[in-house]
Amino acid sequence: MASITTNIALNTHSLSNVFAQIKDRAVKLYMYRKTVSELRSLSRLELADLGLNYGNIKSVAREAVYGA
Repeated sequence: MASITTNIALNTHSLSNVFAQIKDRAVKLYMYRKTVSELRSLSRLELADLGLNYGNIKSVAREAVYGA
């Protein structure tokens, strides 16, 4: 009986980890898309002031959200 209770507890814990990972990925994807959108709304001069250009917006957003 103790074995069944332990297995249920472990499965519940691992299931909550799966949901936490899904939520984390969804939040990061949202942040990535929002960052790309905001950077694309800037003019070329504003991007240049930040040391950026249109060609590297996605890589800069990816690094900002997901790390190096």
